[in-house]
Amino acid sequence: MKRPTPHERFWSKVDKRGVDECWLWLAAPRRKDQGYGAFWFEGRHQPASRMALVFSGVKVPPDMKACHSCDNPPCCNPAHLFVGTNQENVDDKVSKGRQVRGARYWNTKLTRADVEFIRSHKVGSRPLAAGLPEKLAAQFGISRQYVSEVLSTGWKNP
Repeated sequence: MKRPTPHERFWSKVDKRGVDECWLWLAAPRRKDQGYGAFWFEGRHQPASRMALVFSGVKVPPDMKACHSCDNPPCCNPAHLFVGTNQENVDDKVSKGRQVRGARYWNTKLTRADVEFIRSHKVGSRPLAAGLPEKLAAQFGISRQYVSEVLSTGWKNP
């Protein structure tokens, strides 16, 4: 029995549907929490979306990514993928409103109300009263440095 080529092996793990539909990766994900596929090729796991482009004849330079126009991580439809830099991929995500920020971020410690409360203690450019940054840090379970970042003009919590 003939051993399947990497190309055959790859496409056997993809649920090919209509031309405009997402073609879902059916095998193991790279990380279960994200859903991106992983394919063993040339001695290491490669992103399935990248391999979908490669096996479709698209050159993907090592410093470039396979980006999803459909925003569906397990999708391997080459028509839904484009080659881009990491920054272009991030810009695409932000432009579509998929950038998780502020209180929606899994590791956020402060709500908008918390930030407003901390900022309410600062009057103009005067520093907080002695010991207050430490008290606020303890109250919210954050560091004194984080209190300083909240008070700085460049820190935002949408």
